[in-house]
Amino acid sequence: MAPPWLKTTARVGLAIGGGYLASASVLVLLCMMLAALGMPRAEAATLGMLLVFVVYLCFLLWVFASATLWRPFVVFFLLTVSGYGLTAFMGHGH
Repeated sequence: MAPPWLKTTARVGLAIGGGYLASASVLVLLCMMLAALGMPRAEAATLGMLLVFVVYLCFLLWVFASATLWRPFVVFFLLTVSGYGLTAFMGHGH
């Protein structure tokens, strides 16, 4: 059994680092989706950046509210891989 300070440190690390990477991936996916729906790229990026603050806050709260850390970790990992994978596959919007 891990000591309580290690569990707290893991939650803080996952919330800050994993939440950041996952919300950056959500930003990529959201901006690509909004641009594909016909919104101008500048407006899609601006709206995406505004909305991703709420997403990041929800990720932070979810990590600390979750009973275990494996579920947020898996979701953050899948979001990060899908967002950066889609960017690598489709390019940076060129």
